[in-house]
Amino acid sequence: MMSGAVYPSMRPAEQIRVFLNADAVADEVSAQEGKGWDCTSPGSYLVTPQGSTKRVKIEAVLPIGKGSCNDTTPDPVLLQISVAVDTKTAYEVSLAGLPDGKVVRSAATKFSSATKASFSATPQAVPGEAMNNGAKRDVGQLSYSYSVPFIGHSPILFNTKDIFSTDSEDAKSSWAATTGVSFGLFPAWYAPLKITETAQGNQAASNVSAATNLSVSGLVPWYWSRKALNNSVIDAGLAPEFSLAGAYTRRIEQLVTAKTPKLAENDASINPFLTVEPFYLLPAKCTQFQTWIKTHGGGAAAGDGSGKGSASTSRQFCVGLQLDLGLYYLPLDKTKAGSEEAEGYGDISILIPLSNLNFGDFQIVKADGLLNSQIHIKWSDSVNAANNYARTRQWTFGIEVMK
Repeated sequence: MMSGAVYPSMRPAEQIRVFLNADAVADEVSAQEGKGWDCTSPGSYLVTPQGSTKRVKIEAVLPIGKGSCNDTTPDPVLLQISVAVDTKTAYEVSLAGLPDGKVVRSAATKFSSATKASFSATPQAVPGEAMNNGAKRDVGQLSYSYSVPFIGHSPILFNTKDIFSTDSEDAKSSWAATTGVSFGLFPAWYAPLKITETAQGNQAASNVSAATNLSVSGLVPWYWSRKALNNSVIDAGLAPEFSLAGAYTRRIEQLVTAKTPKLAENDASINPFLTVEPFYLLPAKCTQFQTWIKTHGGGAAAGDGSGKGSASTSRQFCVGLQLDLGLYYLPLDKTKAGSEEAEGYGDISILIPLSNLNFGDFQIVKADGLLNSQIHIKWSDSVNAANNYARTRQWTFGIEVMK
């Protein structure tokens, strides 16, 4: 069986906080510690379903604070459980192996589900959208996505990402359902390896294919990227995120058009991708501008809404950029000139933070009454792998409001 590093985002782990410093337990723990009982050992605890003697395996005991059990008020610990638990069953935690033969047992408690699924559905109107037949029409679209990073306590993942249109010939329409397994490559560097199978196609099912994919992703080490991303020209807070995927594709149905020629029925592709999180230009000039805003009475707009501006934290009217860059390299497919086909794609976003907006009368932001907003201008040049790499280009403009 394959194994690898376990990342919190890829594999669930239940944790039980045991308060060894509780009044009813602290004296007993301190007394037993000197007789050979060890609060840092998994064998010193017993987790069982209520009314059962079947033990739940404890993977590790994680101290909180200094991790001392010798004090009169010993620190609490976390019991980490990496096996499936039933969210409908109540579990009890006991101190096990106490030299005096005493039993210290908690009240029965139920676990909540550890699976973190994400879901989004975004409707939009698109004027002049390109059709598969070369025409352009106004359409409505629904972008839908659903993702489960793991199923139960297994490394199995599932996700779907779809675009449904009011016109089935929309060149951007697509559906793709993916399942597979993921494993961590390195314990000290987040780099998950995924093996997946994807069924994909367009809305009219004139393009349908199945793709087997092997990919690795992660963050570019900060040590390598910090100088390029933090200097007098740009100021970034996060390292770029990369992925490299290799895929074998079996094309079941193909729609051949003037812009999307027939591709190999048994195809292969290499897909590198890079995301550069938002970074801001000319940080020194931005700081000077925020100081000028504060000096000239713009404190409430530039700061925290209190009338006392903060030039060190605000980026009002400073210009930021965000980039997504990718490439599909198709060594088995040829261009009209006879060369190996490569389809580059990407987008660039211009971000201009605005003043904080006061929405104090809305209950959802009642805590501080503030929302952040920014102008978001985006140009994208995209290709649709589920639709024989049909290409679309568009500008979008909007004002984003964020908590």
